[in-house]
Amino acid sequence: MTNSDRYADRKLYYIHGYQSNPDSTKGLLLKKELNVTPIKYRDCAPEELVISEAINRIKKQIKNDEKVVLIGSSLGGLLAAKTALHVENLKQLILLNPAIIPISQDISKITDMPRHILLDMQDEKLFTTKIKPKINILLGTMDDTVPNWWVVEFAKSQQATILFLHDDHSFTQNMQKLPDIIRNLLEEKH
Repeated sequence: MTNSDRYADRKLYYIHGYQSNPDSTKGLLLKKELNVTPIKYRDCAPEELVISEAINRIKKQIKNDEKVVLIGSSLGGLLAAKTALHVENLKQLILLNPAIIPISQDISKITDMPRHILLDMQDEKLFTTKIKPKINILLGTMDDTVPNWWVVEFAKSQQATILFLHDDHSFTQNMQKLPDIIRNLLEEKH
């Protein structure tokens, strides 16, 4: 059975991170190994991104599929979670170090991202409204981009499952294992 046959009842999409693109190492690996469709959610520089426009592009791309799995990395994890608040055809979210900022975080102390993006990353709904599809999170314990406590706070509020990996933000050490790790998450009973 090929990878594309194994998940024929679901359509897998990959949403890249802030400084990345659909043809990143991770995006190409997941496309090759899991037959994911990478989503291009912006045509601008990262700092010019408008989150609502990115979500609309994602919604437009997935609207004709019945059982969607969104695999989101970093900011792509935020976009996947925010998309899940607005659509009904999602079966599962697999979030890789999702950049979702808890309400208790003082965003004025974060200086490496534009304020308009930070405000969208700190969405209270992600902590107060239950996202319907199953959420699995891969968390790199050595991530120096997204603080681990942010991910844990989001996971607690959503009753999500976290798999801790001794790795960095990009999962450099586990990059080649990511397809198998994700494959196992896809095969779990829901």
